[in-house]
Amino acid sequence: MIIWDVIAAFAGSFLTLSVLSMLWKDNPCFKFGQQGIIGIVIANSVLVNMKSLLDTGIRPLVAGRITLIVPLVFGVLLYTRLSKEYAWLSKYPTSMMVGVGTGVMIMGTLRGQVIDQVKKTILDVFTATDAMGTFNGILILIGTVSSIAFWIFTKEHTGGLGIVSKIGRVYLMISLGANWAGEHVWYLTQVLARLAFVYDNLIMKVLLGQG
Repeated sequence: MIIWDVIAAFAGSFLTLSVLSMLWKDNPCFKFGQQGIIGIVIANSVLVNMKSLLDTGIRPLVAGRITLIVPLVFGVLLYTRLSKEYAWLSKYPTSMMVGVGTGVMIMGTLRGQVIDQVKKTILDVFTATDAMGTFNGILILIGTVSSIAFWIFTKEHTGGLGIVSKIGRVYLMISLGANWAGEHVWYLTQVLARLAFVYDNLIMKVLLGQG
């Protein structure tokens, strides 16, 4: 192995084991590893953003795209927050980002999570090509309607609404349980991947000289 592979194996393994040492108790190794990882992530983000600014802003501007001067000026104005005297100038780019971001988010949410969801829920019942598809469509339709009914707080949950809301609560519990289990599986996968890195690179390749 070349020296850089050895350094990478030791560094990666140390950071992995230092963070996992929190399972024992809070200790200096954990704090060092945590701060080291945060520092690396921040440094990488700064470099990526600087390269993005150079490739999408400065170079095209130098090449003749004069209109890019507007977003560049707004970007520079964000840094006026570092000055008490000129901090008010940062309100303009901040307001623009919040307004544009809100508009994009609302349109995306309405389109992806409301309109398309309602359309898909209804169409799946009538466009299924077999009995199982129809059954699944009806099941999803019942779950969607009953889950929405569970969040109706302007009317007491009695009678028919009470029955529907109870069904919705069951659907919500199943959904939350499935999501929780999926999160656990994802985190366990990440832990196993890091432990496999330590075993394959540090133990097998560096310390034992195999592979």
